[in-house]
Amino acid sequence: MDANEPTGSQVKLADLIEAMRKLCIAARPHEPGTGSVTDARGAALAVLTPDGTFLSANRTAAALLGYSNAELVGKQLVEMAPDDCCAALARELSVSAHREFHSFPTVISDRTGHPTRLMLHQQTVSSGETGRSALLTLFEEPLISVPELADATRLLDASARDRLTYLTMGQQKERQRLAAELHDGLGQALTLVKLMAEDALMRIRRGQVDDAAQLLDATVLRIRETIGDVRQICGELRPLMLEQLGLPAALSSLCRRIERSAENVSVMFNCDVDDEDVPEHLKADIFRLAQEALNNTVKHAAATEVTLGFRRIAGGLLMTIQDNGIGYENRPLSTEDACTTGLGLIGMQHRVESHGGTFSIQSFGTSGTLVSAAWNA
Repeated sequence: MDANEPTGSQVKLADLIEAMRKLCIAARPHEPGTGSVTDARGAALAVLTPDGTFLSANRTAAALLGYSNAELVGKQLVEMAPDDCCAALARELSVSAHREFHSFPTVISDRTGHPTRLMLHQQTVSSGETGRSALLTLFEEPLISVPELADATRLLDASARDRLTYLTMGQQKERQRLAAELHDGLGQALTLVKLMAEDALMRIRRGQVDDAAQLLDATVLRIRETIGDVRQICGELRPLMLEQLGLPAALSSLCRRIERSAENVSVMFNCDVDDEDVPEHLKADIFRLAQEALNNTVKHAAATEVTLGFRRIAGGLLMTIQDNGIGYENRPLSTEDACTTGLGLIGMQHRVESHGGTFSIQSFGTSGTLVSAAWNA
């Protein structure tokens, strides 16, 4: 693939999903998911060209690196490394371009210039036409520094070494990201609201009542947006409906909300699972999976009927999301799709498989898509 051509359109959804499955197996060959700590948003994922140019990135990767999704697209990963790490990172990327899977430690500077030690796991995304067309990249933060990691891993067996080396997002880093989001997002929004209110007050004192009224109307809209941001951050930490209603009732409420917000879409919910049947550590991820799948269906599938099923099976739990939409049929993904649908779906896959579950997507031409996830419980 020429790094200068618009390569995002050549990445196919089915290829991304298969690459994610291979990546998880290669990165954690011993007891997948053991010792894994996932942050509120899930795995930090991006699709890069073989020379390290970002084609797309999900929200977690963007937050980790201090950029928006759109700002990362087109950036060179090597240019984000400190000067003394650029050459080593370029060499590792060159190795990744010629291997199916490659893991390596590196240092990347975020937007503020602060260096962060990371483990990068890169899996080639195969294309039927061009072979290796892109690198699916998982960014992970070791909970101990890379030099300490090197010393420790020499003393451990292979299984323990894998668990130690490939821990996902550390809790401390997630606290830092949430603090930055509160400061840079909510903090700035509240400051703007304060300034707008003060401006309106000054206009009232000058007798400019109509101007003040218009400014206060805009202020109210800004406050509503800020309230929505607060709810989103809180929901990412722990969905409120889970706490109040339990998982089955929360899923039912989600279906009703999706149906109300979408035009001409009927959402059915079939469930034979009680809340106490679901292990506590799985509840949030199961809810997230349903939420992401239903939102994807409404946005992209052009479906009129969606059925969310949640039932007990031998030895575990099964969730299915079936729609009668247009399917995806290995369709190429644009860069925007890869940021939303593509990386969103493989993020769902990571959530399921990191807990030892199985995940699959079946497309039926123009007659819909079936998303399935099963967990041992």
